[in-house]
Amino acid sequence: RRFFDLRMAPSLARLLLACLAVSRVVAAPAEGTPSSPSGEREPLKIGKLRELMLSSYCPTHADLTPCKTHLFLKEMRKTKTLEEKKKMLIERQAKMKAMPPDERKKMTSETKAAFKAMYAAYCSTASPPPGRNNAVCEHKMLKRLYSV
Repeated sequence: RRFFDLRMAPSLARLLLACLAVSRVVAAPAEGTPSSPSGEREPLKIGKLRELMLSSYCPTHADLTPCKTHLFLKEMRKTKTLEEKKKMLIERQAKMKAMPPDERKKMTSETKAAFKAMYAAYCSTASPPPGRNNAVCEHKMLKRLYSV
């Protein structure tokens, strides 16, 4: 009795082709998440660029909502256990839900304005911050979101 029957070859070939096709689909970037030329997914790149801007701007503007959120996220990253992270997140969500709707709306518009001011200050040609990464200022999505 043979281990491999030649009559099975076409079936095996189809199976291998199907596996190859599935592996290509799984390895491909998700629909709607374009990759940058470096291969990094765009949402990740935007997040990293925004992080650079926040890290530069927030030490002197800690009272602004985006900076408070940035500080919260930094604290959350430092947290060791998943339970502690969940607790922090639940507490923050409870505070946000407790706010009256008009106050939340006001905070949202202030946050947008603060991000625009932050972007303008970070990308200022007159007085750029030390160590500025020009990729932040050249990124099309960030320009569209935060340009005044």
